[in-house]
Amino acid sequence: MKSNKGLIVIVLGLLVLGGAGTWFVRHQARTVKTEQIQRKKKKTAKAVAKKNSQLSRKVNRTTFLNTKSPKKQITKTLKLSHFVGTALVIKNDQVIYQKGFGYADQAMAVKNTPASKYQILSIQKSITAVGIMQLVQAGKMKLSDPVTKYYPTIKYGRDTTIRQMLDMTTGYWLKKGSKKPLSEAQTVNYVLDHMVYRKQKVGIFNYSAANYVLLAGIIRKVSGQSYQHFINKQIIHKLGLKHTGFVVNGMGINATTGYKASAKQIVPKYKHQVHETKAQMHDELGTGQIYMSTGDLFKVESAILKGKLIKKANVAILHTRTATGEYGGGVYNISNGIRSHGLGYGYESDVHVSADGRSGVVLLSNYRRRSASIEFAANKIFSELMIGDL
Repeated sequence: MKSNKGLIVIVLGLLVLGGAGTWFVRHQARTVKTEQIQRKKKKTAKAVAKKNSQLSRKVNRTTFLNTKSPKKQITKTLKLSHFVGTALVIKNDQVIYQKGFGYADQAMAVKNTPASKYQILSIQKSITAVGIMQLVQAGKMKLSDPVTKYYPTIKYGRDTTIRQMLDMTTGYWLKKGSKKPLSEAQTVNYVLDHMVYRKQKVGIFNYSAANYVLLAGIIRKVSGQSYQHFINKQIIHKLGLKHTGFVVNGMGINATTGYKASAKQIVPKYKHQVHETKAQMHDELGTGQIYMSTGDLFKVESAILKGKLIKKANVAILHTRTATGEYGGGVYNISNGIRSHGLGYGYESDVHVSADGRSGVVLLSNYRRRSASIEFAANKIFSELMIGDL
């Protein structure tokens, strides 16, 4: 009997050791695979950064002269990065350049034109910020209001203010949105339930779309309207924008298809279309769910700076830089105006506008290429425009 017990103990021991050994081998395999993936990502990121650095130098070496044709100089700059999309350059309220490049839909052989519509992505935050300021201007809320005034059950950062949310200095962060399409109210509640609070980030600029989803929810609460209805009424209809709307409702005529290149690719091949789900469209509430033409985008950003949507004094308050960066009130506030940039779903968007709202550069692309950002061309063209070489 004793020998049988001993045998059982030995067998059980072997089984335990065998199980532990199997677990160890599998754990080690997963660890090795994770490390390999991380090394590959770092290598790719390094290669992408190098290509962008090379492109930046190439674009910045381009010489502009006010004695030469603006159109030829701008086209040359855009072609250096094989730009796909629509470019618009305005000088003193006059269009000096407007041209489409590449395909809106390569399979249907439809080319991009000045009338093409693109997702503006994070540039929408500038619009949401103005919506908040319109309510402040109307005396319905204050920038100093604590977030708990509108979300009394919020768990973290309860002393956070509206101003901090506008400036992205809250510490709020959301890793990913819902996988199911949600209503506006449900989208806000999802963020409240799933966002985390990084206390070490408070007071420091740290980009997080969660702030602007919550601001969209505040617009809903204060105005008594849906965010979409408020923006349509207070901005889109007020400015007479004819080529602007919400992606979830469809982009209609002159719509573009979003494409994505491989990490190191620069020359467009149109192999990979990007599919955006209805859930993603809803997740971008207040932060990246609007489409526009280049003309409409310049019109709205110009109108903001000219004081057509809120008083100029309130524009200055809204567009105040944070202590830790250029960002403030939904835009980056540069020395000679504002700039904004967006990425996602096969699109990249960029806009620069002078402080008086009369001159600017808009580049909207439906071909996202990590190794060839449109920012370099936008920065260069705007810089030349501001110093008088265009």
